[in-house]
Amino acid sequence: RFQKTRWGSCSARGNINLNGCLLFLPAALTRYIVLHELCHTRQLNHSERFWKILFSVEPEALALDKAMRRAWRYVPQWVFTAS
Repeated sequence: RFQKTRWGSCSARGNINLNGCLLFLPAALTRYIVLHELCHTRQLNHSERFWKILFSVEPEALALDKAMRRAWRYVPQWVFTAS
């Protein structure tokens, strides 16, 4: 799905959903989101344990997380206006 608010999610059952808008992001940011959601299969919240797991697979997690705050600029506006 092409959502306007979330890049990805992970359910309690470990099902991961990814936003189709990830197709427009630089590879490093898309990789970060996939890793972020995969880490949620081990720890469902954003606790200290979650961040330790994420840092173990992506040492630049904080910088990438910060970059994701500006990531919507990569998504063309037509994605949300096309019918």
